[in-house]
Amino acid sequence: MKLRTPAPDRQRVTITRPDGSTFETTRTVEFAPEPVAPRDWDVISTRAAVAFVLALTAVAVAWSTWSIGSLLHGGIGYLAATVFDLSWATCLILEWKARFDADKRTFPRALGWALLVVTMGAIFWHGAPDWRLATVGAMTSAIAKVLWLGIMSHIDRELSQEDRDDLADRLSKAHVRQAVAVVERQTLRVDSHTDALRRSLEASRPAALELTANSRDTDPAEIQRAAELLASTGEHAREHPDHDREVIASAASTPPVTSPITDREQPNISELAREQIAITASNSEAVANILADHPEANAGSVGAAVRRERRKAGPYL
Repeated sequence: MKLRTPAPDRQRVTITRPDGSTFETTRTVEFAPEPVAPRDWDVISTRAAVAFVLALTAVAVAWSTWSIGSLLHGGIGYLAATVFDLSWATCLILEWKARFDADKRTFPRALGWALLVVTMGAIFWHGAPDWRLATVGAMTSAIAKVLWLGIMSHIDRELSQEDRDDLADRLSKAHVRQAVAVVERQTLRVDSHTDALRRSLEASRPAALELTANSRDTDPAEIQRAAELLASTGEHAREHPDHDREVIASAASTPPVTSPITDREQPNISELAREQIAITASNSEAVANILADHPEANAGSVGAAVRRERRKAGPYL
């Protein structure tokens, strides 16, 4: 067993004096020899083989790019020539990613062979009528790329049918979690966008739309019309501000109550909204019912609470 002695290290240490005080100093720490793991020649040989094949592939790619690019009259043709080798390299990557799944390896491996045949045909065409140049050029690409078949055969991991079924079940559960995460992210984005749109629409309403019905004697029909106006979008309020102010003024024609309302006298708008959306089909009707029973409530807050509770209820109502 081989041993290795680590290099000495300088560390800061704290020294305590006899009187109890402390100070810091630097000391050189010597380490004991430790065993060295033996070389993994299997991994080393695999890496060496991959490095050799990469070097040969680089030569083959350069040759095929020059041959096909010259066949396409140079210039932009050289860029078009890279499509062949880049497509083959993509198939090689897909085959490596599917090393645990024989079914998924079938398509990229077959496509890689097809691309190899097309590339060899183009190189042979460029070298003709000199059959020696055409043959050697085509075989250069074939040798380099066929070597990858040996590398991938060494990397592939064949599984028994039982293990393949177990792996498929684990992957299915992982894919479900990924799908749920994607849907949740999309839902959060939609909710955020909807909330921002709601706040934007509410902020765009004129100040006159924040109606406060301060009398219990207010005509219910007038409150109904005001609630319908508040439940509509902010577009109508921006297009017809004068008309809206007239409707609101008529709904609040009675003088306001001068005595302030304490927090304990304020109704729970959210609970009232939840009760109303359970028995009414429209937001405007729910707002009108709440204002009829609690005219001291703020109509704008009531409308916002009804819309919020309606969204929470979703398709269950």
